[in-house]
Amino acid sequence: MKTNWNTQNKDLKQSAYITLVEKIYLEQNTPTRYNGSIESMLKEFFSKTSNKKYLWKRETFKRLLVHVYNQKCFALLRCYDSVNVLHNISSFGNVTVRPVEEWKKISGNNNDQLSSLIRHSFARYDVPKFLEQVFYTSEKKQMYWYVQLGKGKSVKSLSNMPVKLTSKMAHEFRNAPSFLTVYEALIYAQALGYGASTKVAKLIAHSRLSIIRDENQAFWATVVQFFSKEENLEVNELNSVVDYLTFKHQENSSFSMKNRTYKSLLSQSEEWHQNVYLKQNGENYSWESSGIKPLYFEEIVDNKKVVYKTEELLTSAALFDEGNAMKHCVAEYDEDCLEQSCAIFSLRKEVEGEPIKRLVTLEVGLQNFEIIQAKAVCNQEPDKKSLALINYWVNNSQVRQKTVQEFQQVQPLAYQRMVERRQINNRQEFDSALMIKVIFWILYVLFRIMMNN
Repeated sequence: MKTNWNTQNKDLKQSAYITLVEKIYLEQNTPTRYNGSIESMLKEFFSKTSNKKYLWKRETFKRLLVHVYNQKCFALLRCYDSVNVLHNISSFGNVTVRPVEEWKKISGNNNDQLSSLIRHSFARYDVPKFLEQVFYTSEKKQMYWYVQLGKGKSVKSLSNMPVKLTSKMAHEFRNAPSFLTVYEALIYAQALGYGASTKVAKLIAHSRLSIIRDENQAFWATVVQFFSKEENLEVNELNSVVDYLTFKHQENSSFSMKNRTYKSLLSQSEEWHQNVYLKQNGENYSWESSGIKPLYFEEIVDNKKVVYKTEELLTSAALFDEGNAMKHCVAEYDEDCLEQSCAIFSLRKEVEGEPIKRLVTLEVGLQNFEIIQAKAVCNQEPDKKSLALINYWVNNSQVRQKTVQEFQQVQPLAYQRMVERRQINNRQEFDSALMIKVIFWILYVLFRIMMNN
């Protein structure tokens, strides 16, 4: 059976663009970089396609350009990334399932039109939507997976699959959400195959497990299987553990997941990250207490004693633990604490029989004993309960606030400063917009003067 790469369209509409395509197609192209012009774009892509071997790639690329132009997809042809997709399609121009000239333009943006063209060229059978995105990359192996699936090949028989999939995993891979990347879809399918819930499978897919390109996929499959059994995963903790496992596996190839628990791995990971941080950032500093009276507030909730208190952090290691638990950068404040320019406190909640819960990290400037920052997990603002506790601490210690009015709504200084920063940013954005408008009108007036002359 003949391939269809040399099918010709006898009724091409001639234009300056088509003439340019034909001209560059016939040239002995030398490596060229895109400089913003259509001509340089075409020269760059044609220079990546040989005119001596695999001629069907070069021919298919030309045919795609001409046909897309004749379909009046002009915006697509002006976009470098879109033309790159056409170039990638041409890499498989000898195995298309339909002639490219039979494709008809659809309504929509460039991406919609390219998706339609990819399906037209290669998909005789259904192919997962997320696989279309590989034509925007340089992943030829994954593009070939699309081609194979489009011709009816099974997922388990795809060429050079990095992950060994069961029948269930292969089914889940085909049905993975369209917003996942290909490697995320593989991890997602693995996790579901090992019994993970959809929520946990998505979380594992979005973790650093999807970017590991280790040859020993058998080990990483056991890692995915291990996490698939956990219901209360957090992506930051998961990524920290994956970093630790990467180090341990590189250090000792016989390292395995047998007889391990998530809790113990998390503890080992935190200790390892702390040692790495201290090694990279110097010694473990320690400093004297600021002397600020700590908060202590006690109440009974559901017949249990609940204690809220602040703990001053007095070592680099303690700051690292706080930053690691709260997912922010307080670990970088150790030198400020050492120089006694600020003190860092951790607001915590203790309930009988339950783990201690960190609520807010507070920075107190030691020049005026004012609260400079108050941040909950991931730099979020404190909740109402925490804000009330902070105000209680202010009223019962030497920690200061600027004025009563600034804290009328139970807002620490950090909140007021955030508002001030936003106001400054808004003024700057307004000034920039005003300047742009002034420049535009000046240019417009000059243009009109020139036209009248």
